[in-house]
Amino acid sequence: MEANVISTEARVAVVTGAVGGIGQAAVTALCDNGYSVALWDLDLNAVAEAAKAVDPSGSSTLGIRVDVGDADSVRSALEQTVAWRGVPTAVITGAGIMAVQPFLELQPSSWTKTLQVNLTGTFLVLQACAKAMVEARLTGAMVAVSSVAGRSPRADASDYAASKAAVISLVRSAAVALAPQGIRVNAICPGIVDTLMTQRNAQRRADTEGRDRAEVLATLLAKVPLGRIASVSEVAAVAARLLDDEFSYVTGQAINVCGGLEFD
Repeated sequence: MEANVISTEARVAVVTGAVGGIGQAAVTALCDNGYSVALWDLDLNAVAEAAKAVDPSGSSTLGIRVDVGDADSVRSALEQTVAWRGVPTAVITGAGIMAVQPFLELQPSSWTKTLQVNLTGTFLVLQACAKAMVEARLTGAMVAVSSVAGRSPRADASDYAASKAAVISLVRSAAVALAPQGIRVNAICPGIVDTLMTQRNAQRRADTEGRDRAEVLATLLAKVPLGRIASVSEVAAVAARLLDDEFSYVTGQAINVCGGLEFD
């Protein structure tokens, strides 16, 4: 099957987790590349403010409340996006949660919640957007935000690591399934990124270990060959570039953005 080429007028993108550091940086990068971007996040007020922060005029951004782990909510968000600008042909799934919890203390409810947001949420968004593209006979590209935690064990975040490893597997399967329709699917695996989540989890580890947060972060960064924390814009730039046509022969890949922390 030979898929249609994306119309130059159909530059509509979706970013989930758009209120977060990486998500909002991705929105900025996509707007700079000429996309109209629908920001999807759980907090309606926060996502509306994030949309205005990127584009005060409101001409190229729209904040939409969505629970990515709920199929009906995802469907509604997609309908609102299509009504606003049309079918999105670029998608970045950045919605995710993480809470530091030792393996022996991890509760089934926490495990379930983490996988519902990080894995099921990624699946629901990718599937819904892919269906819309196929029905509209449009090609496109999607990028899921995984993590280097999906590459190696995390004794105090096993639910998070499992969910991110599964996202990589999901991306590979989706890439093969959607290739005949001209839809590329890739993942990025950030390492230690300067976000509120990173700072919050460093504080939790510090509290547990009786250390200072800065000391905990320094210990983590000592394992990074580049020797520093990543900015959200550095990570978002890779995700945004993977959506570009210049990467038209790249699909099913999980690209580390980690300063050399992981190599697999």
